[in-house]
Amino acid sequence: MDPATPPAPSHHTPDGGVLVGSDGARRRLVVFEDPQCPYCRRFEDASGDVLRREVAAGAVAVEYRMRSMLGPESVRAGNALALAAEAGRFDDFRRELFAAQPPEHSGGFTVEDLLALGRRVDLRDPDFVTGVREGRYEAWVAEVERSFQAQDPHGTPAALLDGEPVDSDSLYDPEALGALVRA
Repeated sequence: MDPATPPAPSHHTPDGGVLVGSDGARRRLVVFEDPQCPYCRRFEDASGDVLRREVAAGAVAVEYRMRSMLGPESVRAGNALALAAEAGRFDDFRRELFAAQPPEHSGGFTVEDLLALGRRVDLRDPDFVTGVREGRYEAWVAEVERSFQAQDPHGTPAALLDGEPVDSDSLYDPEALGALVRA
């Protein structure tokens, strides 16, 4: 491994995402989100439940590629999300972050904020706590952000279904998104 390459967290795809659902699902939806993005929260509020139902039904697997384009708050949250993935609690923690999302560039998602949010989803183990405090994967989060900029040049949320762009209006329409992933 190149010594300049920051260590990558486990439980991530080769492309730097976290897969929720079965790798053998009929369809794959790649979703780009930034934990600070208010439009991403709107997407989660509108369509999160339908995606969870479709994942549970095996219609789709969702690969979340977490962006950190909105600054250091997003980098801290991305680090905590990587640690949550290693602990098997990624989606619970991701949903908790959006539910408690601070305004953009407000200094939110502090280390203490992230640890408190982790406790809400039973992320209390010493590895998670130490990793959040030390910023274990912050360099990796910044590196994958550069890669994600090329894949998602238009901002968040954005999605690809089986490699094809999804119309952004569909992301906020749970009926349309559900129909799309079942098609």
